[in-house]
Amino acid sequence: MRLPYRLAGSFKGLLFVLAVATVLAVMIYTESMVSDLRDSSRRFLTLKVERFKMLLVQGDDEALNSYLSGMAEKDFPLIVTDAEHQPISWSGLNELDEAPDDEALEKAKHFIAEWSKSGNEPVPIEIPEFGLKFYFYYGDSEQIRRLRVMPYVEVVIVSILVLIGYLGFRSIKRSEERMVWVGMARETAHQLGTPLTSLYGWVELQAEKPEDTQVQIEIKKDLERLRIIADRFNRIGSQAPLKSEKLQPIIKEAVEYIERRLPRHTGSEVSISIQANEDIEVKVNKTLLEWALENLLKNGVEALQGKAGRVGLKASVHGSKLTVDAFDSGCGIPRRQWRNIFRPGYTTKERGWGLGLSLTRRIIEDVHKGRIWIVSSNPESGTVIRMQIPL
Repeated sequence: MRLPYRLAGSFKGLLFVLAVATVLAVMIYTESMVSDLRDSSRRFLTLKVERFKMLLVQGDDEALNSYLSGMAEKDFPLIVTDAEHQPISWSGLNELDEAPDDEALEKAKHFIAEWSKSGNEPVPIEIPEFGLKFYFYYGDSEQIRRLRVMPYVEVVIVSILVLIGYLGFRSIKRSEERMVWVGMARETAHQLGTPLTSLYGWVELQAEKPEDTQVQIEIKKDLERLRIIADRFNRIGSQAPLKSEKLQPIIKEAVEYIERRLPRHTGSEVSISIQANEDIEVKVNKTLLEWALENLLKNGVEALQGKAGRVGLKASVHGSKLTVDAFDSGCGIPRRQWRNIFRPGYTTKERGWGLGLSLTRRIIEDVHKGRIWIVSSNPESGTVIRMQIPL
């Protein structure tokens, strides 16, 4: 679906909100996992402390030392303190084992403070019969430390993805805007070129035959065409008023305009047909709707690729909506391109700018609050484009 330019700011805001929500969700989930793992570590340490207490009471020094040294070797770092919270031994901290005694003691106190601050409260052990009391301080396991880093990694990854998405969207939007402006300029030149060329010819003919009244009639027609073109471009960029109009005259004017510009005597005749009830009346902007119909008919003629064929419009009323089918017996449109033909800049013509159907879509959807889409298209039977607008 084409993203309207006025929603660009909302899109960027939504992108930012989704990124923040994703990061928050990851952080909350990670923190929950860390909390569960810490609870599991504390329960595990409590069981080890009970075993330590049993060995201490039994007086088995060799088993006690062996058990204490391996107590946290594969799980989490551990520091044992006396009743005054002074470190007396540790396990799982190689940097303390390799440091001098005084330095190791200071580092151990630093670890104790850091672990307590992070929420790892020490597990106490008391042996009244010996008058002893110890505290077992423990740090986070390797798994927990990795989990705590993960949100920051997620933030970086999500930020990069958001940045790539934003830059990509901005690039596409700017490219589309450039295509629209260039296409609009080309379309204006094309629309004005035909009546201006005709006017030059009539002016020269009038100079040769000043008494010919038919020349003046044709000049007035071309001047009226220029007025209509100027009115169209003026209305496409502003709030166009809607009035109740008979549909058939609008269709006939669009068809007559296309018929006057069909190639003649080429041996490949093109027939244009109309199927519309004379009584159909609809609230429209006549100038813009006629332009939209001209664009649909012109695309149908171009789809014939210079061969004989048929092009036409079929109008009908279904409930509270007017349906107009623009059909041709041309080359068809590949299924994968159905969504693209209404986008600014899309064209299959070497010299085209892909603005005609884009303007048609704007006229139908933005001005008349309707819809336009491809009903069917294939090389055998041609293409049917349908537009619906409220009556």
